[in-house]
Amino acid sequence: MQKNRNRYLLISLILLLSISGGLYVSASEEDKLDINRELFKVANTEKIDQVTLQSSGRTIKLKFENNQWKVNDQWNADARMIKVLFATLAQVEPKRPVATSIKDSVKSMLEKTGTHIILSSAGEKIGDFLAGGNVLKTETWFLKAGDSQPYSIIIPGYRVYVAGILELDESGWRNKRIFDFNWRNFRSLTSTYSKDVKENFEIEMKDHYFGVKDMAVVDTTKLNNYLDAVSLLFAERFITRDQSGVDSVISSVPSVRLEIKDIANRSYVLELFTPRRKDARIYGRLGDGQIVVLEKASAAGIVRSREYFKSR
Repeated sequence: MQKNRNRYLLISLILLLSISGGLYVSASEEDKLDINRELFKVANTEKIDQVTLQSSGRTIKLKFENNQWKVNDQWNADARMIKVLFATLAQVEPKRPVATSIKDSVKSMLEKTGTHIILSSAGEKIGDFLAGGNVLKTETWFLKAGDSQPYSIIIPGYRVYVAGILELDESGWRNKRIFDFNWRNFRSLTSTYSKDVKENFEIEMKDHYFGVKDMAVVDTTKLNNYLDAVSLLFAERFITRDQSGVDSVISSVPSVRLEIKDIANRSYVLELFTPRRKDARIYGRLGDGQIVVLEKASAAGIVRSREYFKSR
């Protein structure tokens, strides 16, 4: 699965670059103001074991335990997003104090609608501030807890909306890899079609290589491409049944059901539903009932019939 790992690393790199901004800007005279550049910067991010993000009646807790970051004590966190968060905390600098003419209104906005960030290490609070930005999301403001002076915030060398990473919802922090397990422990994959059972198939390990059950000659290139598509399948986001009429789709019979089992007989399930004509995305359901949204192109790569794998 080296090819899988390389692709995963490439996806991670692209994501990090897109979030970080990637547009270099030179320093201006304004950046040379005599202010404390370390005011919000966290020098030892590796010591942080909990990050709490509070906004608009919603609390997101990111906690490191058992060598794994968790979201709200329930979901595995996206390790790439955690890296982006800590890279942000290690690099942020105040560019300038917010102008006196708007200082009070910015402070009020941050207190009412901003994100309250609390950084902790071994139960001790090591960071406490508010973050938010303007409507166009072109400027970020930070305010230290208990202070009255907000600051305009930048990451030196990049033009990026710094507060964006701090405004993610729970779905934004969750690990979106659908089949997130150690593929060295793969045992079998079963694909079941509700309307055409003759297209069902099972992929299994056969003496150190993959094969399709009851198929003597398999197109190994197509089989490997298919497993790559499955192993690198990511959700766009997680949603609830009451969002945008999704319940009417999810209540129907799944058109395709994929189940992977590992050598410990653990099961990983994804059910896919036929989209409505107006839908631009595919809806799926995991084994625990969680609903996911997938890109149609990604979903198409894992919907294959038995005939697809036959060598011509």
